Amino acid sequence: MRSMSHRSAQLRGAVAARDAALGRVRRTTTFVAAGCVALAAAFAALAAGSTHARRTAAPVRAATGRKATRSPVAAPAPPLVAVAQAADQAPQPAPAPAAAPPTTPPVAVSGGS
Repeated sequence: MRSMSHRSAQLRGAVAARDAALGRVRRTTTFVAAGCVALAAAFAALAAGSTHARRTAAPVRAATGRKATRSPVAAPAPPLVAVAQAADQAPQPAPAPAAAPPTTPPVAVSGGS
């Protein structure tokens, strides 16, 4: 009988140790998951804060206090092409590409049987 109660005590001790280890793993997993969520939130806040443009310097104003007015600049018109000139210079077809040199087959082929 003594061996039966000794085995029963060992079994209860092993079960208690297993349950304690499972509890530690569960708590550790919970803390790690919470830490990951907190780090993700911190990095998201950092990224969101760094994408907004900020003014670092105040705009510079003229020393005289008068507003400078700028007159519009007229760009010159591009030269026109005569219709007769355009018909004489029809676009030339592109030359055919040179034939590629023959390739050698690969040394190793996979998937065949």
